[in-house]
Amino acid sequence: MEKLKSKLPKYGWEVVEYGSDSSRNKNLSLTADNGTKKFSVKITYQAKDNPSNLSFFVVSGCYQVPDGQKIEQF
Repeated sequence: MEKLKSKLPKYGWEVVEYGSDSSRNKNLSLTADNGTKKFSVKITYQAKDNPSNLSFFVVSGCYQVPDGQKIEQF
């Protein structure tokens, strides 16, 4: 997580939040935004899980649908 925190800014990401989350396990969490590409990511390191793991939540920017087209919803 420290490597992500230090290296993401070199690739256009701004780390906007870093530290323990509010869960009982106090998982380490990082949130970063990429203004150029209109993406945001939240990465959580769950060290107390067996095996430990990383969770990723990615959000993309909102775009306008071109005239005459429809969004396919799932």
